[in-house]
Amino acid sequence: MPDRDGSSAFTRTRDAWERFAAGDEVPADVPLSIALSWLRCRDRHRLDPLAPVQAPVRDDVVYRREHASVFTMLGAVAAGIAGRYDGCVAAVTDGDGRVLASWAARGSGECAPAPGSVWAEARAGTNGAGTALAHPRAVCVRGPEHWSSALHDHSCVSTAVCDPVLGTAVAALTVSTRGHCLPVRPDDLLLATGPALRVLCDAAARSSAVLAGAFVDLDRRERRPLLALDGGGRVVAANSAARRRGLLPRSDGGRALGRAVAPALVRACGGDTWSGTVVVGAAGDTGGAGGAGGADPLVFRLRPVPGDAGPVGFLAVADGAGAGTDDVLPVPAPTPAGDTPDRVAAVGRGGRLHLLACDDVRHARADGHDVWLVTDVGVLRAAHRGIDRLARELEPAGFLRVHRGHLVNAARIRSVHRGPDGMTVATDRAGAERIPVSRRAVPAVRAALGL
Repeated sequence: MPDRDGSSAFTRTRDAWERFAAGDEVPADVPLSIALSWLRCRDRHRLDPLAPVQAPVRDDVVYRREHASVFTMLGAVAAGIAGRYDGCVAAVTDGDGRVLASWAARGSGECAPAPGSVWAEARAGTNGAGTALAHPRAVCVRGPEHWSSALHDHSCVSTAVCDPVLGTAVAALTVSTRGHCLPVRPDDLLLATGPALRVLCDAAARSSAVLAGAFVDLDRRERRPLLALDGGGRVVAANSAARRRGLLPRSDGGRALGRAVAPALVRACGGDTWSGTVVVGAAGDTGGAGGAGGADPLVFRLRPVPGDAGPVGFLAVADGAGAGTDDVLPVPAPTPAGDTPDRVAAVGRGGRLHLLACDDVRHARADGHDVWLVTDVGVLRAAHRGIDRLARELEPAGFLRVHRGHLVNAARIRSVHRGPDGMTVATDRAGAERIPVSRRAVPAVRAALGL
């Protein structure tokens, strides 16, 4: 890549940044990942592109043991990159964008980020580490592609490492330069971080085996509702008694139990004999009733399942005797998904970015990793890959995950059909569509439509 000072590509990017910062509706002439990041910085985070970068320092974070080993492995990779290429800085950040350590190569000057400084996209705008963590992937941010004008003399490449259990990014490896071309590509960082990802995957597999064994062992002796929850709070197993009470992974009761896992992990690390109690469906619980149809509250006793590096999950057993002397855990309120989205990013012909009003999208269907948005004027490909991500983003706007591969705008449903193969819905006025509804999603669809 030529030096940015004489590059026509950087000139076009700078012009696009100026137009968008001045009020253009849609970024033009920039990569899609950068355009989406600019939209988040301006419309969601309300960041001033002309203000100095705010990267406050944090030092109050405690990490899981397996994550600490990943940080160590990434540090070795970063040190090797800094020792191999002149003029660059390699840094390792945690999942919140906090700099854990950085290595400056010869000729890099004094541009290394301060340890403890936080470079999350919501604070520092579009940047390598922050944008890689915001939507976990490998990203390259060059010169004026940064949202903050203070970073327009820098270029960086970064990739995030995700925990398969938590489903979130736990670290990022970033290489940046000032006044030089980038010495590595995103694919290089993906290969370099592969061993760290394998460490997390191997740990997740071992934890799953331990948790499954503990569930099967207790299920042989238990007739009350029993669930197994992993370290991320997901219900991964339920016995027949729990299923009869409607305690499925996506039920209100299952989600409420899952939200209690985070505080339970903290307390369970204090001793192997700890056990706690969670009341699901209580008056103050915003998670909803424990069972279907607003059933009475259920009291669950949480028992940690020990592993090599602490609890690998929990077994939750319905306890009709009440909390007793156990530690009673609060059920945290659901984490807000952010402001309700008012637009959906889609890609049209020639890679042009379109911003659709949520009301204009009738439903979405998955085709592999691609997601197609069905509107009144045609079908467009969603800018983000993966229907899981789109479902999380559009849930506050009233979209329902009715099937593994289908997402429907509840406000656009025009008809409901019951047939031998189950329920289907349609969003067109003619009722010719047949969008399948899984049996698991039927209660949510009926509730959303007031049936």
